[in-house]
Amino acid sequence: MQESGVPGADKIAFKKCDAYEGRNIMKMQEKGLTKFPMIYVSIEGQGMERYTREMMPEKLSDFILTKLEETTDEDVFPYRNSEDLITDQYPVFVKFYEKWCSRCLAIKKAFENAATKMSGRVIFMEVECSSSDLAQEFCTKHDVDGFPTLKLMGGKFTQAILFERDRNVQGFIEFLDEHVPDKADEEASVSDTGDSDGTGTEASGSEKTEL
Repeated sequence: MQESGVPGADKIAFKKCDAYEGRNIMKMQEKGLTKFPMIYVSIEGQGMERYTREMMPEKLSDFILTKLEETTDEDVFPYRNSEDLITDQYPVFVKFYEKWCSRCLAIKKAFENAATKMSGRVIFMEVECSSSDLAQEFCTKHDVDGFPTLKLMGGKFTQAILFERDRNVQGFIEFLDEHVPDKADEEASVSDTGDSDGTGTEASGSEKTEL
């Protein structure tokens, strides 16, 4: 961690709690916590998040260091009372939020980080639903009834896809990689298909997919 080069990595503190020590077991049972080990990561301004991925040192290290990476909102486009960004040219990953929502604030850096990493493939947009009547109409149109809500729309998608995974950088990127394959990967897949059946079938980029 200390040699990662990520600012703040040298200040990470690791703490251990024995679930069966003293009154801990009673507290665990009250909360319905029965499976161990359980790891939680707390970063100032990002709240506390449970680590649910593989219990491997490199995976956990990557999870923590990603949370510490510097981010910028330059790759996140705010809703400007218009749906001009949502076209069939590019997929758009939309975050519906409110300023008073602590969970929205907790994923701000992760959303910005993913936006930078996916720049050129997916447009990231955020909508503060109560900011205007048009913004509220847009949120109502997409059945937003809680915050934060994240949906993938535009591009080839005729229906918005609700994001229902871990709200962190890894979760965002895995979700987008699944629904918006990198062009190089798509071309390789098409090439493999053509080689296997001898037809050399060419993929059409104009088809719309309803998911």
